[in-house]
Amino acid sequence: MRLGLAGKSVASVVAGLMMAWSAAVTSAQEADRIAAAKKEGKLQIYSVMPRSYNDSIAKAFQQKYPFAQLTFFRSRGDALLARIVTEARAGRSSFDIVFIDTLETLELKRLGLLTPYASPQAQLYRKADKDPEGYWTDFTNIYIVISYNPELVPKDKVPRDWQDLLDPHWKRNIGLTDDEFEWFGSLLQYWGNDRGMKFFRALRAQEPQIRQAHTLLAQITASGEVPLAINYAGVVEPLTKKGAPLVWIKTTKPIVYKSTLVSIGQSASSPNLAKLFVDFCLSPEGQQEVVKAGSAPARPGISKESDELDLRPIPIEVIQNSNRYLQEFRQLFVR
Repeated sequence: MRLGLAGKSVASVVAGLMMAWSAAVTSAQEADRIAAAKKEGKLQIYSVMPRSYNDSIAKAFQQKYPFAQLTFFRSRGDALLARIVTEARAGRSSFDIVFIDTLETLELKRLGLLTPYASPQAQLYRKADKDPEGYWTDFTNIYIVISYNPELVPKDKVPRDWQDLLDPHWKRNIGLTDDEFEWFGSLLQYWGNDRGMKFFRALRAQEPQIRQAHTLLAQITASGEVPLAINYAGVVEPLTKKGAPLVWIKTTKPIVYKSTLVSIGQSASSPNLAKLFVDFCLSPEGQQEVVKAGSAPARPGISKESDELDLRPIPIEVIQNSNRYLQEFRQLFVR
C-alpha cells in the first residue's frame, strides 16, 4: 500500500523525531561518561608506536579533554606483551589502553587481559579492521609496497604490479629484507598457494639483495646501491620528505598492510576515560592526527589516497602461524 502525501509527511516527522531522540540519548551518555572520566583523570597507555605518534594523539586528545593526564610507556611489541603478562600474574595491571600489533593483541585477548568496548566510531571501519566482539579496532597501518629511486629507474621500467618485478631488467636489482614473511604469507593467502609459489620462485630467480632492516633498505635505495626494494611506505615517506629520491608505488594489487590496534585493558583503572580515548582515536578527528604524524589512517574516508588503494590486511592465519611463514620465506630467499 502506498502512503499518501500526508502519510509520507507523518513518516518523515516520526523518523526525524527518532533521530533527534537517538542523538539526545547519545549526547546524554557522552556527558555522563565525561563526568565520570573527570573523576578518573589519569590514563596509562602502553604503546609500540613511535614517540611522535604518541605525542600527536595525546596533544589532540588533551586539547579536547584538558582534564585528562596521559602517561605513555613505549616498547617493542614482544617486550610490551611480556610486561603485561608479568603484571597480570603478579596481580596488578598498570595500563588502561594498549596500542600494539595484531599478534600480541590476539594473545592478550586469549589470555583475558582485554575488555570489550563497542565504540560507536568503530561502526564505520572495515569489517576486517575490528574485532567482532569489540576487543580491538585498527588504529593505523603500515603498507608493504614497492619503492624505487626515480633517478635510477627509467619511467618505462617503473613496475605497476608485483608481477612486473619478474622482468629480466630487475635481475639482482631488487632489495628485500630477510624477514618479509608477512607479505610473503599474505600473497600466498590472497592469490592461492600455487599462483603465489610460482611468483615467489620466479622472484627468487631474480636474485634479490637481502638486507636486515627496512630503514637500511630505504637508505641504500636512496643512495643507489639498489634501485628498487620491497619496503614499508611508512619508512620510505619520511626520507622522501627530507629530500631523498624515493617513491613508492600505489598500483600493486593487493597492497598488504600491518596494523597497530587499540584496546582497553581488562583491569583498566580509568574505564570511562579509556572509552573516551578510544572514541577519539577512532573518530575522524583522531584519525587526522594519524595522517599528521605521517602514518596511514585505518578509518575509511580520511585519506583519499588510501581509499583508492587495493588494501588487504595481513590474514589472521599468517599472523597466528608467523614462525611457519618466516621459516618458509627464509628457506626460499635467505639460504
